[in-house]
Amino acid sequence: MLNKFFLLLWALCYTATTQAAITHFSSEQTIGLNKQETPVFRSLDTPTVVTFWASWCPYCKKILPLLEGLQRKLGTDKIRIIVVNTREEGTLRQTRRTYKKLVKQFEKKGLQLEFVFDKKHALYNTLNKPGLPYTMVIDKQGKITYAQAGYSEQIAQPMLAAIQAVLSDSSTAKH
Repeated sequence: MLNKFFLLLWALCYTATTQAAITHFSSEQTIGLNKQETPVFRSLDTPTVVTFWASWCPYCKKILPLLEGLQRKLGTDKIRIIVVNTREEGTLRQTRRTYKKLVKQFEKKGLQLEFVFDKKHALYNTLNKPGLPYTMVIDKQGKITYAQAGYSEQIAQPMLAAIQAVLSDSSTAKH
């Protein structure tokens, strides 16, 4: 029983400390495809937050309201928050249909997050399949300043601090 506890504890710690497989995000790197199937890239004008999620993931459903609140509070002129639908079950046609259905639901609710689709999990797989949700904070120069798999209230604090840090760096760079 004690071994199972330590195994579970190790798994939780590993998920909470997953590092990005890449440290820089080029402006040409496709994050995903929007509903018109046009490639979406990181912002060159503001920091970008990218979160990978799936509709079946309970922790993903918890982080989306936090990200939506941040986007509403900060505005698109300060930060770009992109949520990437990936790892849905089924064929590519089925997962694309799931994504489009989800986007319609989010649009009806008036959500301001930018929803994209990771066709065939292309970007997610380059990150060594870190777990879901997976959030990266990317500064204007493309440096990944924060990368985290999973979600909890304890994880939210460092993520918010990382976002605040890139926003502070952005505002001081303008002066």
